[in-house]
Amino acid sequence: MRVLQSQGRFHGACSVMTTIATAGALGLGIVALRPFVGSAQERVPEPSVPFAPPGTAFSFEVIESHDADYLGDTPAHLGRNGGLTVRPHVALGDAVYRTDNGTHTRVGRLTHVVWSRVTGSLELEFDPEPLQRVAVGDEVWIDLNPARAP
Repeated sequence: MRVLQSQGRFHGACSVMTTIATAGALGLGIVALRPFVGSAQERVPEPSVPFAPPGTAFSFEVIESHDADYLGDTPAHLGRNGGLTVRPHVALGDAVYRTDNGTHTRVGRLTHVVWSRVTGSLELEFDPEPLQRVAVGDEVWIDLNPARAP
């Protein structure tokens, strides 16, 4: 829940009091309230996080591997890392790479992506490519803004 502050003008006292009562009943700590004043056109949008430039590598460590969690499931690997200051532009099916001695090898394809904008982190799951050994502790990477296929 957002921390709100008073601006001196007070509109909608009834709904604000209802919010306080509801938040109190739920055990939510509200420090102060700031009622919305003005029209929707006067609202200032949050600044947008820019997209990563094409070719931006995002490295992450493989932290979990599994054969089949569910019936019909396939082997997969899970990794996560933080430090993002740009907006990722990745999709299911994008390639996961490993670099050994300057050679980039595709080791998998993304099957699950979660971006936490608040913490600047990505959680990624990928299916391995055939005959590619991926172990827990391996460092792999993805392109945060890969070129679109023609």
